[in-house]
Amino acid sequence: MTANQTPTTRVESARARVRELMAHRESGVFLALVVFFVVMYTVSPIFRRPFNLTTILRQISVTSIVAMGQTLVIVSGAFDLSQGSIAGLAAMVTAKLWKNAGLDPPIAIIGGLGVGVLCGFLNGVLAARFRLHPIVMTLATGAVFLGVNFYITRGESIIGLPDGLTWLGRGLIGPVPALIVLMFIVAFLMHILLTRTLFGLRVRMIGGNLKASQDVGMNVERIRVGIFTLSGFLSALGGIVLLGRVGNALPQIGQGLLFPVVTAAIVGGTLLTGGVGSMAGTLIGAAIMGIARNSLVVLQLNIYLQDIVQGMLVVVALLIDQFRRGELTWRIILGRDR
Repeated sequence: MTANQTPTTRVESARARVRELMAHRESGVFLALVVFFVVMYTVSPIFRRPFNLTTILRQISVTSIVAMGQTLVIVSGAFDLSQGSIAGLAAMVTAKLWKNAGLDPPIAIIGGLGVGVLCGFLNGVLAARFRLHPIVMTLATGAVFLGVNFYITRGESIIGLPDGLTWLGRGLIGPVPALIVLMFIVAFLMHILLTRTLFGLRVRMIGGNLKASQDVGMNVERIRVGIFTLSGFLSALGGIVLLGRVGNALPQIGQGLLFPVVTAAIVGGTLLTGGVGSMAGTLIGAAIMGIARNSLVVLQLNIYLQDIVQGMLVVVALLIDQFRRGELTWRIILGRDR
């Protein structure tokens, strides 16, 4: 801004900058997050306690890590409904490798991550090479992974896990919980992958226009296998972090992840039709969902309202997205476009 600008010019310049900022898909979601946070911070003394704020960050960390993989899959024009089962299987395999095989915790964790990679690779091969519909296919493989989980564990829990297995979920890096640091590291790396690499560009191209991607000679099969493999890895990482948070290995661990994960991606602005999405938006979406769930607790509202709130947030996010893309207008809602 130069010194010879008139007040009118300065106002117009400020307005232009605001419009430019709000043009980003994440801006509206971030504004909603700020308003939501400020309201809760103001009305609830319990909410603004440092311990509660840290608890919220811990709660959204697992969701965010797994949701980063889901975002990548959705941007490519597909869905991965097996993430919760992969997370649970990886967590239980990690615990079994420590208890039954006697492996050191770091090696057991690597084994659990390897299980996630294998599961994701299988999903990718089935979706890309065998051309199975991702939604139905991952719904089926999710059931398989869950069945394998209960088969190898016989439905029994593993308790008394060592610090080496729980550190990711309970440990500290200085004064900061390790899982929060891990969440931001994953978000940063996935943001770079999606926006600053050739792989990320191809992911967005496949989701935006599959036929055009094939016409230019892009190896769509290989990229899709890579996408699902990465989703499996992040699902396993989230499951192992959740294992640390819970402190015990439960066969049903991870089964409540899928809906919050998909919700975080949708609320964060990821287009269900593919081609558009961001890791920052997903992180914000997970934060909104975490604050919403926590608010029900601190305000002493019925805990069973969680599902209602989550469902309503998804519906609102979808409606806003339809308005932004021009596929829904008030004329259409009122029936005046006929």
